[in-house]
Amino acid sequence: MKSRPKALRFAAAAAAAVLLASCSSGTSDPSTGAGTDGPYAPPAADVTAEITISNWGDPNDKAIYDSVVARFEEKYPNVTVNNDFTPITTWTEYVSKLVAAVASGNAPDVINIATEGVELGLYNDLFAPMDSYIANDPEAQPLLDAMNPTLVDGFTKDGSTYLVPNTWNSMLIYYNTQMFADAGIERPADDWTWDDFLAIANQLTTGDGASKVYGFGLPYFNFGIMPWLYTSSTSTMSEDLKTPTMTDPATVEAVEWVRDLVTEEGVAPQPKGADPYQLFPAGKVAMTGAGHWLVSSFADAGFSDYDVLPWPQNTESSTVWGGGGFAISQDSENKDLAWELIKALADEETQMQWAAAGAAVPSMESAAISPDFTEFPEHASLYFTSIENARPVPAPTVFSTLEPSFMRAMDSIMAGGDAATELAKANDEVQQALEDE
Repeated sequence: MKSRPKALRFAAAAAAAVLLASCSSGTSDPSTGAGTDGPYAPPAADVTAEITISNWGDPNDKAIYDSVVARFEEKYPNVTVNNDFTPITTWTEYVSKLVAAVASGNAPDVINIATEGVELGLYNDLFAPMDSYIANDPEAQPLLDAMNPTLVDGFTKDGSTYLVPNTWNSMLIYYNTQMFADAGIERPADDWTWDDFLAIANQLTTGDGASKVYGFGLPYFNFGIMPWLYTSSTSTMSEDLKTPTMTDPATVEAVEWVRDLVTEEGVAPQPKGADPYQLFPAGKVAMTGAGHWLVSSFADAGFSDYDVLPWPQNTESSTVWGGGGFAISQDSENKDLAWELIKALADEETQMQWAAAGAAVPSMESAAISPDFTEFPEHASLYFTSIENARPVPAPTVFSTLEPSFMRAMDSIMAGGDAATELAKANDEVQQALEDE
């Protein structure tokens, strides 16, 4: 992937002149842009334009976005919003598609992107800074102040804000309340440890063969494994995202712990072919790890015998978070309209829709503490308060190399490979990708 991001960035800049001529049908709304100073006034209600959102999610997400677009088009009846919606597969695919669209002169006006793609987007100059809007639009600061500051800070770099938070998730431990009660196990304290976790997982692992029940089902993906590293005070990347750290002895030990849950302790099934999010409601695993995204699917299935716990701590109490946010495209000709649409996409009405949908955690506290969001499970408040000691998923500009390299190493380790050796290979791959930028 040598020099690819920079090449795309330069291609996007070269395409800007074409984009300015062809992307918008605006006639009376010269954009003030995101870098101007002075009082801000929203575009006139009769402005004529066409704007596009680069968007992602599942059908439930699309329904919410469509309702926001309809509300926005009532406010601006001569504005057409094209919701370019992508059913999400992997962040790597989504970001690659977005960068390629910009390079070909088809940049959207509004970009919905997750933590995993933010650094790559910044590196390719995809986002316009929002500082002028935040300083000069009286609606801006109250909107941001209503959101969790960790999320807002997560979309800020070098003193500039580039995205307005949308929704987010962290990893928590889900446990089957009926299975715990049947085994006489009380809910652990929120400061429970790896040792506490393992003791409970052992107690809840019973039977053999096809009837075996496991204490834990591994969330076997990059985001799902990361809490084991964070609770061991380590990561796959340095804090500044410039250096891979998979050779850190603490990282190796954390990965060995995950492996040993399967190979030595026998409290978790081999993750390949064992979907914990099917096994858990079926009563085949007593615990698993996930974010709030399971709540709506469990409700649809009529499954309610569960509650949530913080991730068990080792050297520290921590977990991982990742969120989505809306940015104004650097190449948008209609930045003011893009800003107005982003405010609608992030406002309290929309946040309450997210709370009712049950798929992710609203960024706005008023929505996250609303009855729609907190009525179930019993400790639903943890979905929002977990961010107090969470860290963002490590997502450098070469996330498209980091994620698959780390998971290939995990596959080899789970199959019997030496943890230190396999992680060193992944470390080298990421380091080479960084050097090739």
